[in-house]
Amino acid sequence: MAELEYIIPAGAMLGRQRMGGKAASLSELSEKFVIPAWFVISPQAFLDCLSPSQKTALNQGKPIGKIVLSASVREAIENATQTLVTSGSQRLAVRSSATSEDGEQASFAGQLESYLNVPTSEVVKKVCDVWYSAFSDHVSQYRKIFDKNESWIPAVIVQHMVQAEMAGVAFSADPVTGDRKKCVINATHGLADKLVSGEVNGDTYYTSREGVLQTQMLNSSTAILNQTLISDIVALVFKVEAHFGLPQDIEWAIQDGKVYLLQARPITSLKHATLSGERLTLWDNSNIVESYSGVTSPLTFSFARYVYEHVYIEFCQFMGVTRAQIECENNAFRNMLGFVNGHVYYNLLNWYRVLSLFPGFKMNQNFMEQMMGVKEPLPAHIVKDMFSKQPSAREKVVDSLRFIRTLGGLVKHQIGLRRTIRNFYDRLNEALTSERLESLSLDQLVDQYRALENKLLKRWDAPLINDFLCMIAFGVSRKLLEKYAGEEGLRLHNDIMIGQGDIVSAEPAIRIRKMADIACQEETIVERLIAGDVTAIDDLPALKVHYDEYLKKFGDRCLQELKLESFTLEDEPAMLLQAIGYMARRGKQQKEIVESHATHVEISNLFKNKIFKKWMIVKIVSWAKIRVRDRENLRFERTRVFGRVRKIFLEIGLRLHELKYLTDPRDIFFMEVSEILGLIEGTGTTVNIQALIQIRKKQQEEFDSQPAPPNRFETSGAACHAFKTKAYATEAVLDLNDSDSRKGIGCCQGIVRAPVRVIHNPRQAELKPGEIMVAQFTDPGWITLFANAAGIIVERGSLLSHSAIVAREMGIPAIVAIEGVMSWLKTGDVVEMNGATGIVTLSNREESNDKK
Repeated sequence: MAELEYIIPAGAMLGRQRMGGKAASLSELSEKFVIPAWFVISPQAFLDCLSPSQKTALNQGKPIGKIVLSASVREAIENATQTLVTSGSQRLAVRSSATSEDGEQASFAGQLESYLNVPTSEVVKKVCDVWYSAFSDHVSQYRKIFDKNESWIPAVIVQHMVQAEMAGVAFSADPVTGDRKKCVINATHGLADKLVSGEVNGDTYYTSREGVLQTQMLNSSTAILNQTLISDIVALVFKVEAHFGLPQDIEWAIQDGKVYLLQARPITSLKHATLSGERLTLWDNSNIVESYSGVTSPLTFSFARYVYEHVYIEFCQFMGVTRAQIECENNAFRNMLGFVNGHVYYNLLNWYRVLSLFPGFKMNQNFMEQMMGVKEPLPAHIVKDMFSKQPSAREKVVDSLRFIRTLGGLVKHQIGLRRTIRNFYDRLNEALTSERLESLSLDQLVDQYRALENKLLKRWDAPLINDFLCMIAFGVSRKLLEKYAGEEGLRLHNDIMIGQGDIVSAEPAIRIRKMADIACQEETIVERLIAGDVTAIDDLPALKVHYDEYLKKFGDRCLQELKLESFTLEDEPAMLLQAIGYMARRGKQQKEIVESHATHVEISNLFKNKIFKKWMIVKIVSWAKIRVRDRENLRFERTRVFGRVRKIFLEIGLRLHELKYLTDPRDIFFMEVSEILGLIEGTGTTVNIQALIQIRKKQQEEFDSQPAPPNRFETSGAACHAFKTKAYATEAVLDLNDSDSRKGIGCCQGIVRAPVRVIHNPRQAELKPGEIMVAQFTDPGWITLFANAAGIIVERGSLLSHSAIVAREMGIPAIVAIEGVMSWLKTGDVVEMNGATGIVTLSNREESNDKK
């Protein structure tokens, strides 16, 4: 029994905890590579030889003194050694194999003792010497920096000695520059111990991945390796790299023309290196461009960065990620967003690092990517770099159990979601109905902001839980209806999910319609509204009542409402006035707002005589419908929170302007949150704020004059240098002009034939009644333009996009997700759009030009 407990044979897959890193790697490689025979002694053998006082000292981190091997441990080692030498060399190597040794984070190279050419009579002694080396001062210091693992007593490998004619190390990437197109080989005559320790230099060979010699630096006039041996070693190191999925550092030896693999470990310095040796960063603006399009202010970016960090920490906790795991990825949480020449981007690799913490991530990676809204998955070579470590059987079991627990948590959260949402609204209303900001001092305004942080931004539970459940419910219900009813099922799903009538996002359109009905009674009022004359409201008392109520509830729902520097409808009411005026001019031609087009009756008709299927689908569809409704309504509450933050900082800007710190109150948007709070709370390091603001204003002018970066690109090394030199590939523009039709996702049925107006800047846009609106994306502030649209075509988006939901509620035919439509269509082109099939057909452009 002792031998089974203490001696682990080659090829056993027992994981790093029992075998150590080096032995675990060798076990994985044993079946595929030529490796000298070996066995490993587990750390348990060492622990079982300690006296009670030594165990106490070990737990307290104190010296344990000399150990005396128990008879069973000694016997187990001697028997295994004798068995090993009967099949080969009488000389052995005794090597350490610590838990973290040869790991991805740290190699532990040279920290623990290893012994070569050990006679059988000295194996037991050398095993003890390896164990003693784990308690040296330099190992203790190394562990403090790199290895926090408590299981740090090493296992010990006993292995046949290869009587090497030549030996060395090989790297499947240049360990200095990080160039993965190169292989680097170091070689010496005899054993490689002096080469590894640095006592001799040996020969160095640089080759291509195919083994073609490029450069060699010889230590003597005659090369140690010929081209055949070089090719064999290159083939070996890349075969090992392919097995583990990331660049490797191997030790090799040659005896009688045969290349032996002695050990392999990751090149730890290359975990995220690119071909040039610098860290790779992948930037993607995916769906975040809908919230933060164009150049964004420093204040908005710093606030958004804070929000994303804390909201996703909370989301990870909700998904069952432990606090310790979250702390390990603190840097990823802090840097989920990037500021690329004034534009907000996802730091995509950090998003994947965060999402990979979720139980079952690898099984559900596609779903997670859908949640982020990225258009294309992570490139394969980056996936290998980030997730190359193959989980052990135990880790897979643990992850599966965590995944099951998370699923149970989702059920629990679903059951209690109504209460969670109610509590969230209570906190929200309490935070947003406090004292008037005009009456507060600067430090009280800071207190107001801090209160929002603590009550809401760090406790964003209801929207997070509901959004996640909405993604699941929406996806499952859609797949079921498509599976059982095909295209008709998808049409029905669209109608049910989007045509609900009780979504707050559609309420502005309903209110605008009511105001238009009042305004249309007086034609002069209508014309003044279209001209943007706000005094026209005062001349019609009934209209003013509804107008004031609208601003009270939706005053913060402006274009780019999540950008704090955006002007609200209270600041610039022209778009709202024009929407009322144009809708009033259309009068009775305006379509009625749609409340619902699909009911459970249609599901019943679709699934006649299929009682269980009908019951199941009705339940799932009803669940999804509620989640979609709550998702959109909770997003409106986000608008209110951002509106409150905007007002707080604008009020601070007014006070700092009065104190001569700012030239203009709106200069506050050129400061970051920490700078504003630091100035008031006494932790700021810059007093001359106006000079800093002038620098940033000039910088913004430069950003405004430059073309936007591509939607997705990579940078290497320091981001600041990449952004300054624009070291990113320009994105190819799709050539869609050779086709007369394109297909997207139909969101609201209806066929419209009309000229289009392509809108790049909604603030300067004038959408004439009867035109089809074409945009890259929309946000809730576009609702005032929707009122005039005969149809809506959007380049980006999905069935859950704001444009899809609101268009359906307003009964406007709409299509989203038509790639490249902004470059395909020109203002004035006449198209026919089918909101059911998602097809847009371009009429003859000559006809379009004639009408212009």
